[in-house]
Amino acid sequence: MQSISRFRLNPTVALFSISPDEVPEDKYRPGRIIGQPRAIQALELALAIHAKGYNVYAAGYSGTGKRSTIIRILKEQPFVPERLRDITIVNNFPQPDRPRVLYFSPGDAGRFRRRIQDAIAELRDNIPGLLEQAWYRERRDEIMRQTEQQETDWLGEFESKVNKQGFTIVQIKDGEDERSDLSPLVDGEPRPVEEMSALVQSGAVSEKRWGELRTAYYQLMDQMNGIFVALRRDRLRAETRLRELQREAMNPLVSATITAIGEDFVGEEIHEYLQLLQQDILDNLALFIPEDTTKAAEMEQEFLRYEVNIVIDHTNTTRTPVIFESHPDYHKLFGAQEANPDHEGRFGFLSLRSGSLLSASGGYLVLRADDVLSQEELWHSLKRALQDEVTEIRTPPTPYGPPAQSLNPDPITLNVKVILMGSEQIYDLLFYQDEEFGKLFKVLSEFDSVMEHTDDTRRAYVDFIRMICEEEKLLTCTADGNAAVIEYGVRLSEFRDKLSTRFSLVADLLREGSHWAKQDKKKQIDREAVERAREMRRYLHNLPEEKYDEQISSGEMILQVDGERIGAINGLSVLDRGYYAFGRPMLITARVAPGSDGIINIERESGLSGELHDKGVYIIQGFLQATFATDFPLSINASIGFEQSYVEVDGDSASSTEIYVLLSAIGNLPLRQDLAVTGSVNQFGQIQPVGGISEKIEGFYATCKLMGLTGTQGVIIPRTNIQNLILSREVQEAVLAEQFSIFAIDSVDDGIEVLTGKPAGQRNQDGHFPKNTVNGIVERRLRQMAGQVKDFS
Repeated sequence: MQSISRFRLNPTVALFSISPDEVPEDKYRPGRIIGQPRAIQALELALAIHAKGYNVYAAGYSGTGKRSTIIRILKEQPFVPERLRDITIVNNFPQPDRPRVLYFSPGDAGRFRRRIQDAIAELRDNIPGLLEQAWYRERRDEIMRQTEQQETDWLGEFESKVNKQGFTIVQIKDGEDERSDLSPLVDGEPRPVEEMSALVQSGAVSEKRWGELRTAYYQLMDQMNGIFVALRRDRLRAETRLRELQREAMNPLVSATITAIGEDFVGEEIHEYLQLLQQDILDNLALFIPEDTTKAAEMEQEFLRYEVNIVIDHTNTTRTPVIFESHPDYHKLFGAQEANPDHEGRFGFLSLRSGSLLSASGGYLVLRADDVLSQEELWHSLKRALQDEVTEIRTPPTPYGPPAQSLNPDPITLNVKVILMGSEQIYDLLFYQDEEFGKLFKVLSEFDSVMEHTDDTRRAYVDFIRMICEEEKLLTCTADGNAAVIEYGVRLSEFRDKLSTRFSLVADLLREGSHWAKQDKKKQIDREAVERAREMRRYLHNLPEEKYDEQISSGEMILQVDGERIGAINGLSVLDRGYYAFGRPMLITARVAPGSDGIINIERESGLSGELHDKGVYIIQGFLQATFATDFPLSINASIGFEQSYVEVDGDSASSTEIYVLLSAIGNLPLRQDLAVTGSVNQFGQIQPVGGISEKIEGFYATCKLMGLTGTQGVIIPRTNIQNLILSREVQEAVLAEQFSIFAIDSVDDGIEVLTGKPAGQRNQDGHFPKNTVNGIVERRLRQMAGQVKDFS
């Protein structure tokens, strides 16, 4: 038997720990950004380019510090006041349903509003006094005298005519109103027209006379109505002349007041609004001339037309706006019209409120991709705003129809960079499915979950530990406590030369370590407190692991960790529940017979095989064909199954294990059951690295310990996974004491030698494998099966 010791890993290679002496004790540098140079450079590139579409998608795992890093970098950007603008919404007097938007330099919007308010107050105080000017009163009285004289002349002339024809003008009630009418004179007394028929019957009035009066009545009524129409027309002309007189009297004051405001503010839109304001004041001078004090409250309401709604005010802004919208909806992001009974109708512009998109204009808006994409209207509206560089404050349609408010304010220009945070999967989906996404988010800032493990990154870890302990008032860490936390960071990364950047998990460990240290009456977090925190976390989450072990102990789970067996092998799997992962062995079996169906994946046939596992099975078939069936057809019916597995199996980390069990079943070769195997394989038989290697090793060790350690047990892993060995102290001690072994291999041949104790065998000059080698036995058996299938056919 060829020695397999050359594959056994030197126990010292499996050892990994960080001593307190390896942890730098430099000066504390609080708040430093740890790792992520690529992500930071991408972010800085986007911030430096002020062009359309240079928004950022920040991708990476949660807990890697995306949000805190982004917010910090954004807040450190230089403050450029020129990029900021105050934004106001004012009344559009000709079209109240389309409010106007005005832009100002930071702080000027408030000053503008005060100037408008002061101007209106000044006009309210001064306009009534202008009505007392002598020239104004003389011209007003002349207009009124002329109008009244005209009315007197017309009415006097008509009344004389009426009297000559035997009528008089009377006032009669018509409901609650009075109206003018004509009554015939009978014996010098006015009698209502309705009584004339009775007077004719009684003989008081002749039929002929009544006929004459009736004809005259209708003619005179038409003339009277015409006179009243002319009087109303004349009064309207008089009112128009009075208004024009008022405008003439007030225009110098109003013009001077409004012009003074315009001289202090620059901008075509501002000056257009001031012209409209001046025109509206002159058109509504009645507001400034109170006559009916009982309607004072109603009149005050009318003055809201001249208010200025400041939606963005940068008067006190001293830093670039950085807004993180944690729970965005349409109203929060784009603004809305608030429900306010005092501001309805013409004055609804005062109820318009900005959203975070406008508040961040001139700066940066940070959003989570999940939040935005969960609301279709929100995502489409955000894209439109970034594409058009404008936004609108409006209420979106509801499932029950259009919104109640009918305001349609001017679009507001935007100058904002949006940073969208999400997973790599969402980025890929948007990039390939949404053609606008790549044009609007041109910069990808990828946050890695690991960083290099160097002296400098260890110092950064220590700074992070100190920062968390200081900010959250936790116990401080000792040197060996720092070393234990760094070891945890290495374990999370799964690489000895890497450290995890999932700092949320590291912070959780510190919080729990501080808790357990306090429970033990300690003044600092030491290694023991950190390890207790990890052990307690494992205990709280490992109920499925305990149930699995109970099944093994009771014999429900059929598993063998010693001896040999044909067509059976212990594979290694990781059960990952998201917040906790553990490894355990899983029995994989194979049965082989002559046939033409090839390899049957039982998991796939039963709907329990993932796509990656299916791929691994196809690779196995390719390997068998290329390795053994070079001059004859591969004629087998082989079935591979994961025994007592009732959940989906995915991944290709068991593909090498499945090859070994197939070779065993084909060649009737016993495999060691005290060894468990993991490793991916390619069609050339090379063993490839897999994930979760430490959990898998620890899982098989725990099972062997449960069923009884023999000193021969161990695992077979890809040699390329040595760099991933960050084992628990218990497993390291067992390996060092040679109670448990780790075999590192490079190929299928290496693995089969360890499992069978036989040489794998290489093809000789005649193209055949040696007879007493594993490959020779398997090839001979496959050739026999091919002949059997041919003969049977």
